[in-house]
Amino acid sequence: MKELPPVTKERDLAQMEDAFTEPAVPARLRQLAPTSFAAASRYWQAIFSGEHLSPRLKELILVALHASVTSINVEGIRRHIERALTAGASSEEVVDVLVSIIGVSNHALYSAVPILMEELKAAGHESAALPEATPEYEAIKNEFVKTRGYWNEQRDMIARLMPTYCEVLSELSMDPWKHGLLSAKERELIYIAIDCSVTHMYEPGLAMHIRHALQHGATRDEILEVFQLAALMGLEGYILGTEALFRALPPPSNSPS
Repeated sequence: MKELPPVTKERDLAQMEDAFTEPAVPARLRQLAPTSFAAASRYWQAIFSGEHLSPRLKELILVALHASVTSINVEGIRRHIERALTAGASSEEVVDVLVSIIGVSNHALYSAVPILMEELKAAGHESAALPEATPEYEAIKNEFVKTRGYWNEQRDMIARLMPTYCEVLSELSMDPWKHGLLSAKERELIYIAIDCSVTHMYEPGLAMHIRHALQHGATRDEILEVFQLAALMGLEGYILGTEALFRALPPPSNSPS
C-alpha cells in the first residue's frame, strides 16, 4: 500500500482527489464514470468549503467519525489524522479526540441495562431492585456533574449496579475535559458529529450535546457544518471501493505494465 503524501501546507484539502491513497484513481474515474466523479467531487468540495469551522476542526471531527466504535475505518483514520496535521492540528489534539470518543461504546449499556432490569422485574427476581446510593456512588456522581455538567437516568442506573465500572469509565470520560487541549465547544461539536452520524444516530445524546455546544458559544451554522461532515461519510464507500476496484483491474493499455 502506498503511503499518504507528506504533510505539506500546499495540499488542497477541499479537493476530493486528496482523499485517494492511489493518485491514479481520480484520473481513471474521470474516464470510466465522469459525471458521477464530477458530482462526488462537487459534494466533497461544497462541504469542505464551508466557512464556519476551521480546516483543522473539520479534520479532527472526521478523525472522530472514522475512529468511533460505530465506524472504525482504518483508511479513513489514517487519512484524516494526516490531513488534520496538515491543517495545523497537533499530535496531542489528535490523541485528545481519540480519548474523547472512547465512551461512545457505553451508549450500548444505556439500552442494555434498563432491559435487564425490566426483565428481572417481570420475572419477579430478587435482584430487580436498584441498590441504594452509597458514599462512593455520590462521589462519582458529584465529580462527573462538576466536570461534565450532566447526569442522566441511564448513567445513574449503571453507577448503582456497576460502581467499579462506572468509576473507571467516568475517570476516562473526564480526563480529556480536565487535561485535553480541545475547547469545550470543539469537544461538544465532535460529540454532535458522532451522535448524528448514520452509524449511530443517538438522539438523546445529540440533543444534549447540541444544548451544551450552544452554551459554549457554538452557532447554528457551525452545527450545520458538523452535520454535513457526518453526511460526508457517505462518500467513504465510493472512495475505498473505487480504489479496490482499480487495484483489481489491469492497468490501462497506455500505462506501463
